[in-house]
Amino acid sequence: MKDFKFTFRAGIENDNTRQMVFQNGEYGQFTAQNGIATHYSTRNMTINLQELLTWERTFGEHSVNVLLGHETYQNKYDYLYGSKNNFALWGSTSLNHAVSNPQAGSYVTEYTTEGFLGRVEYNYKDRYYFSGSYRRDASSVFHPDYRWGNFWSVGASWRLKEENFLKDVEWLDNLKFKVSYGSQGNDYLLLNGVRNRYAYMDQFSVSNNNGQPAITQTYKGNDKLKWETNYNFNTGIEFSVLNGRLSGGFEFFSRYAKDLLFNRPLAASTGSNSYPDNIGDMRNRGVELELNGTVVKTNDITWDIRLNMTNYKNKVTYLPEERKTMTMPDGTRGYSSGNYFYGEDIPLYTFYLKKYAGVNENGEALYYIQKKNEDGTYGERETTTKYSDATTYLCGTALPDVYGGFGTTFTYKGFDLSVDFTYQLGGQCYDGDYQSAMNSPTSQGKGNVMHADLLNAWSPENPNSNIPRFQFADSYSAASSDRFLTSASYLTLQNLNLGYTLPSNLC
Repeated sequence: MKDFKFTFRAGIENDNTRQMVFQNGEYGQFTAQNGIATHYSTRNMTINLQELLTWERTFGEHSVNVLLGHETYQNKYDYLYGSKNNFALWGSTSLNHAVSNPQAGSYVTEYTTEGFLGRVEYNYKDRYYFSGSYRRDASSVFHPDYRWGNFWSVGASWRLKEENFLKDVEWLDNLKFKVSYGSQGNDYLLLNGVRNRYAYMDQFSVSNNNGQPAITQTYKGNDKLKWETNYNFNTGIEFSVLNGRLSGGFEFFSRYAKDLLFNRPLAASTGSNSYPDNIGDMRNRGVELELNGTVVKTNDITWDIRLNMTNYKNKVTYLPEERKTMTMPDGTRGYSSGNYFYGEDIPLYTFYLKKYAGVNENGEALYYIQKKNEDGTYGERETTTKYSDATTYLCGTALPDVYGGFGTTFTYKGFDLSVDFTYQLGGQCYDGDYQSAMNSPTSQGKGNVMHADLLNAWSPENPNSNIPRFQFADSYSAASSDRFLTSASYLTLQNLNLGYTLPSNLC
């Protein structure tokens, strides 16, 4: 059994948090309640168990490593709170010292996964590497009939530098070719900003109905929900030249996501605003480049530069026919959710908005409209001042053309300076803050911020402006449209570090 190794790992994390919020009753907005105290208690416990059995052996120039394993993960979140107001004693926050409006609440949520796994790795002459893996995983997010998913991968790499035709190339330190293909599962869904742990179940809340408990459905589950599966293909090269002065890699990737997990909107008349579903398939395809270079290297000075960038294209490759409930003027079929439209052969985050057409001779906001013909096609594009009649269009994507980071490190006699930036080129984002600041004044809008661009609004003295007139209670002067889409390109200083390393004779 000398080639076998068994490993058991147990990880337990337990977080207990107590919090008290006191809203002062001596002055300010809570004097009528004579103070409000709310006490919170949360316990978040995670248990992760893993059993691994490995077998490894070398036969001359051949090396084999086999792994079998099992793992379980469980998270349990326990929440409790209590609140009262009208305090008898100033300075006290104890609930026993308050007499009015007692409130309390608690709930427990759990999330569990289990998996069986296996992997085989083979190495020949430290030159050719092959690997294969298989996993079978279950998640409590899904109904027991759809709980288990099967995922796998295969990969290979080739160290070309070890071949005879490159072994004597002195300036080449390392050159490796790699390729892999495999699948992995995703069970992650959001509900009201937190992880939906019971996506396959209908969910209900209990409320007080004239002193009697009432149960109301708040969420529509889907017992046919199943794993989202991502199929990943990667291939590329890694290199190092000139004794490590320049190194990096270039990689092509293609990621195909099948049975995407999304919350689909529902009509309010159903009692729920959404339900989870596997809505279709999607593909990401692109390239990645990473470079690391040493520009200067002497006994006292070292100057390194690094850069990485990623370019990819995304599109939805398949939507079931029942999801294609809308047809856009360009012929794209699909459905909308919020400001986004989901359709085949377009990027996932494609904006779905009305198009702004400037202002008319009276300074009113104009929007484009295309009326439908009897055969379902769209007519010529016109303009309208009635926002509700305007046509909604596909208006570009939030996804960037290129994103990545770059940085540099400079060292001199123990001092070191490091700077890193991240960047994005292309893509759009919706500027809701700017939209809010460009609204016309209303009787309910006293004190609202106004943008300086309003000083250039249309007026008889300024008839060439593209900004609608600034007039009381104009309804559509800043309505949601592509007017408020702006470039999402950015450059961010990620970190800046300055250090000094003490000489070894002082340490």
